[in-house]
Amino acid sequence: MSTHQHDQNFFQLASIICAPLALPVVIIGAQLAEKFGAGTAISSIIVGNLILWLIGIAMASMPEKERLNAIENIKNYLGNPGKIAVALVFIFAFLNWYVIEINSATISLNSMLHFNNSGFFLNLKVVGVIFGLLSALLSIGGILWIKRLAFASMPFVILYHFYVILISDISIFPIESFELSLIGVISSVLAILPGIVNLPTVFRHSRSKEDSYLALTFIVLFTSFFEISTIWMKFSGYSEFDLNTWYFIIPTSAFILLTLINSNLLNIYFASACWEAFVPKIGRAKGYAIIGLLGTLAYAFIEKPSFSLFFEDLANSYIATVGVVLLMAFLVRKIVKHRPRTFERTINGISWFLGSLAATILKIQYPDQQIQSLVGSIATSVLVFLCVIFVEEMIWSIQKVSMTKKAS
Repeated sequence: MSTHQHDQNFFQLASIICAPLALPVVIIGAQLAEKFGAGTAISSIIVGNLILWLIGIAMASMPEKERLNAIENIKNYLGNPGKIAVALVFIFAFLNWYVIEINSATISLNSMLHFNNSGFFLNLKVVGVIFGLLSALLSIGGILWIKRLAFASMPFVILYHFYVILISDISIFPIESFELSLIGVISSVLAILPGIVNLPTVFRHSRSKEDSYLALTFIVLFTSFFEISTIWMKFSGYSEFDLNTWYFIIPTSAFILLTLINSNLLNIYFASACWEAFVPKIGRAKGYAIIGLLGTLAYAFIEKPSFSLFFEDLANSYIATVGVVLLMAFLVRKIVKHRPRTFERTINGISWFLGSLAATILKIQYPDQQIQSLVGSIATSVLVFLCVIFVEEMIWSIQKVSMTKKAS
């Protein structure tokens, strides 16, 4: 990896994460406002993103050596078996999101441009495959092309959100009270949690630690703004539009295309970092293209979006649990310095595995519910982790007291 890739400033780093925030992510504001009211949606989004900021601070501080990607960082805390298991989860998750992003973008564009009724060879599936192949082609440029496209796209993405607010006839100042919703906070956290857990993969290109921390602050600010602004977007449903005028269609189509390409490029890059755990040379241009083609093939042959959404929820639970376990392990490593922890990585890995197992069981029992599997997964991992730490500390204390008595 050339040295000129390690000079990214805070805005470039923030752009790499935020420019790919496409409709499936940012529309969460509109969905929460429809369900709980605009005030509750705004409060929940702000709290959720502050939680993400805390997790991000830990993730950015974790790597003991510079230039480690997220998977190598996870190896330091969960060991090699944990690294391989998490890498497999991430590979599947990123390819699944690749499919979901394309599917969402094509549905959104079709609601405005009507591909299926155009009379040409274009239809939803063909358009989606074209977008997937274009993403695979552009990914050959690696992190430098990802950075350049994201950096160039970011001003337009920001202006688009302001523009949509300005042309909206929905009241900008909601009257209802600002309350918190647990579901809203969790949904906001899950929106970009995989990206936050993978921050070391992007931040290894930072020119300094200060740029990394400042980039994290801008990521949280931009994400909060993007999610909140969708409350005033003219959506009639999930990724569908009810305002078909040229001054809405043109900028919105550009927004969808830009965020789709940026999102898929980032998914390919994150997936390549995971593949490096198995095939070290996958990070090269050929490897990026292969991953992009795999994502495109998955989109072409998966006919049921609900199938992807089911495993998306399951992957979110696994990844959220990884984040919680990493956070606890990081804090314990900083605090518990008075005794050796021989089985630290094994304990962390078991905590994550048992949490993921709980998530799987709960998701099978409640396939239409997202919260049960997530909360059950995190609660199981936290309980196992804390119980082991409690027993560890007790045994160590008893041993030290016994040794002191014998010495005296």
